[in-house]
Amino acid sequence: MIKLSPAEGLKTGSDHLRGTLKEELAQDTTAFSKPATGLLKFHGIYQQDDRDLRKTQPGRSHTCMVRVSLPGGQLTPAQYFDLDGLADSVGDGTLRITSRGGIQYHSIAKKDVKQLISTVIHSGLNTWAACGDVVRNVVACAAPFETAERKDISEYVHLVARELKPKTGAYLEIWVDGERAVTVEPESEPLYGDSYLPRKFKIAFAFPGDNTTDVYSHDLGFVPQFENGQLLGFTLLAGGGMGQSNGVKLSHPRMADEVCFISKDEILEAAKAVVTIHRDFGNRENRKLARLKYVLDDKGVDWFREELGRRLGKTLAPVAPLQWNRQADYLGWHSQNATHKFYGLRIMNGRVTVPLRAAIREILNTLGCGVRMTAQQNVILTDIPNERTAELDAILERHNVTLAEQMLPVLRYSMACPALPTCGLALSEAERRSPEIMSMIDNELAAAGLPGHEMFVRMTGCPNGCARPYTAEIGIVGQSIDLYSLYLGGSHNANRMAKLHQHNVKAADLAATFRPLFTEFAQNRQPGESFGDYWFRSHQQN
Repeated sequence: MIKLSPAEGLKTGSDHLRGTLKEELAQDTTAFSKPATGLLKFHGIYQQDDRDLRKTQPGRSHTCMVRVSLPGGQLTPAQYFDLDGLADSVGDGTLRITSRGGIQYHSIAKKDVKQLISTVIHSGLNTWAACGDVVRNVVACAAPFETAERKDISEYVHLVARELKPKTGAYLEIWVDGERAVTVEPESEPLYGDSYLPRKFKIAFAFPGDNTTDVYSHDLGFVPQFENGQLLGFTLLAGGGMGQSNGVKLSHPRMADEVCFISKDEILEAAKAVVTIHRDFGNRENRKLARLKYVLDDKGVDWFREELGRRLGKTLAPVAPLQWNRQADYLGWHSQNATHKFYGLRIMNGRVTVPLRAAIREILNTLGCGVRMTAQQNVILTDIPNERTAELDAILERHNVTLAEQMLPVLRYSMACPALPTCGLALSEAERRSPEIMSMIDNELAAAGLPGHEMFVRMTGCPNGCARPYTAEIGIVGQSIDLYSLYLGGSHNANRMAKLHQHNVKAADLAATFRPLFTEFAQNRQPGESFGDYWFRSHQQN
């Protein structure tokens, strides 16, 4: 007989994710109870505390992180203005773009959470299922190319995102003063059941050849296939996930497998079927081993393919091998169509500071363009007439915004998680130290004879991998205060896993550790070869 984790009892006893949240919101306290914090995640909220303040004051200074879901990273200018205003009225003055193309607010007082979420809901957005043991924000490439080979698939992104949300009425009841509906039938979750999923579930869409969403790092991925400008269907991938836990030997990051081809009309049915496989076979005893990837590890890809086919009632079509040619975000100017361009604005580690916020507001007010968030924590401004590009350039210059082409190459494409001081899981610094570390790597590359070399480096404050370090050419993963593990050899296109090179490197020793690696790379690389490909060829292939 299995012994369920405490989280399972919390979910099944929560009255479909209500718990005591409504009652605790009405209390004049600065923190939620421990059971309530477990349920808050389903509503897009993590209770945190400022760990810097632990050193200077007794007790903990609790605040909340609130995450807004943006399927495909898309929102209207009016919605952006609503979110931007909340940064000042209840937030810390910044917006943070997540590594899944959503928006996070940090340092939100408990008394202000309801105001924030109510405003988000009335803007036409929500925080519902942005966290928790459910399908989270659905990611898609935000670049709006309009070509025969790359049609808009946002209807499928939004369909999957909408239909895989939990169906309980708890969210609106709690956050917009709704009353529980009186129905004859008891409330139910037809997809999730009363215990929801064993663990979180992530979905991404990627265009052929374009891996800007890091599709292999997700539980479920879809890659559209076009023929003569017509969408035929999707290659389905399953079983990816970046998280691992110190002290849990069996936990590990994993790349998704290419499973089958499905028609465009089957996408929702297929997505639901994969979710139910996770629901039915995922580990409910040990949350550290509860992602879908461990089901595929345990039972195999062939079993998974057969089980998926059984649930869909058909023999699944085989996949054509996928080919990739980039993972870099679309920064700077690009042609959207014959008459319009779009602009990729680099946001360092996704932190939209006060000066950047001012620049984006002026651009939206002046040009009336669209705005999207990317899975690499940047902003794409869309639908800009060709003849008005100079206006956007002038606004950025007036606000002293550092452009992507002005940044050192490693800084241009790096990512880091928030880590300290707010994340309760962080073991070391990430976002705050990242600019310094990335600049050091650029300097060491230059010293090795490779000035301006483009490289993908990602840094996290713990092994959970929120910034996806294990698919980068170099992953820097926090293990303890100022100690990091180094992972090397991921693909330049994010379709190969990096492997552990060295544990517990002191932050002060990172430069000395990288120096001989870069010297070797400079001396032995093939023409045009990336660091990740060189390291895999020379050190990991066998």
